[in-house]
Amino acid sequence: MHEKLYDMKKELTGLLKQDRLLKSAVREVNKIDMIKGSLIVRNPRHDKIAVDEILKGDLQRDVPVKDYVFMENFCKVINVAYNCLEMGNYLDKYFLISAYRILIEDESGYFRKTNPVVYSYNHVPTHALDIEEKLDDALRRVYSLEAGNNVILKAMYIHNKLIEIYPFSQYSGELAVFAMNYYLMENGLAPINMPISREDYFNIVGDCLKGHRQEEFYNFLCRAVYDKMQGTIDACREYLKNQNA
Repeated sequence: MHEKLYDMKKELTGLLKQDRLLKSAVREVNKIDMIKGSLIVRNPRHDKIAVDEILKGDLQRDVPVKDYVFMENFCKVINVAYNCLEMGNYLDKYFLISAYRILIEDESGYFRKTNPVVYSYNHVPTHALDIEEKLDDALRRVYSLEAGNNVILKAMYIHNKLIEIYPFSQYSGELAVFAMNYYLMENGLAPINMPISREDYFNIVGDCLKGHRQEEFYNFLCRAVYDKMQGTIDACREYLKNQNA
């Protein structure tokens, strides 16, 4: 699958270079999927939320106000992410802190100072005093030469490490999914909307934190990325075909 994804990455890059409007449209779809992906942490009905319609200004009666606020602020985070990608910026703690500050609407936001139990994953995160060191070490490992070139495996590592460390008092889960998607995009792959039930997501991630089911989670991510890449490529081909007709 890795060779196939590499070929798909090359093809998608070539397709997007052919049309500026196409690139913009793909970015919009990716934004919607990134929002959907992070909503899995927040809302049991995440897969029922019509994010595309909400971004156009429509209201969905059963969506909590706090999720509307989250989506509005998350769009700002994604815009910053796109700018960072254009500049070739790596994922680091400063970027995560900036994203967190946007989400909480507080320029002084920083790592948590408490030591909570995260019941969703049945997990006790890293001690507050060790957050910065653990986060630096995790991201350093991702970008080291020894880490290899398996992008999806490293994206999964980023996600799981951020859940394990749980650096912020709020939004750590949402930012874990976002950081995973940022790393995928940084390496030319498409972000995913986490096509899995919320219950299954919490169960499998909680098991990964205990050293179990990593291969199952990895295989799920591989399939999700492959499907998203194929769907994007197919849509781009169809668009360019119609443009040239």
